[in-house]
Amino acid sequence: MILSESAVLVYVLKTSGVRGHLMSGRIERRGPGALDVFNARGDPLEYLSGKRIRSWCIVDARGQALDGWQEILQEDLPKIFAEPKNTSV
Repeated sequence: MILSESAVLVYVLKTSGVRGHLMSGRIERRGPGALDVFNARGDPLEYLSGKRIRSWCIVDARGQALDGWQEILQEDLPKIFAEPKNTSV
């Protein structure tokens, strides 16, 4: 899956529980609970690959999940679908 403004990877890291998102690059499924994540140049992002992500979802520009592109634990649903915080003053 190629990532863009209309296909954003939203994830929760396994060890820290921190939520993040990635709008460029691509992901490949490596089996249940595992992803390979690459930056826009095609270089692997090891800190996001394998089983380092606890929950993930590809969302469109409206924040809606793309069918078949998600693995979300129940406790991570609020994090995955949380509105991004505006940090501008």
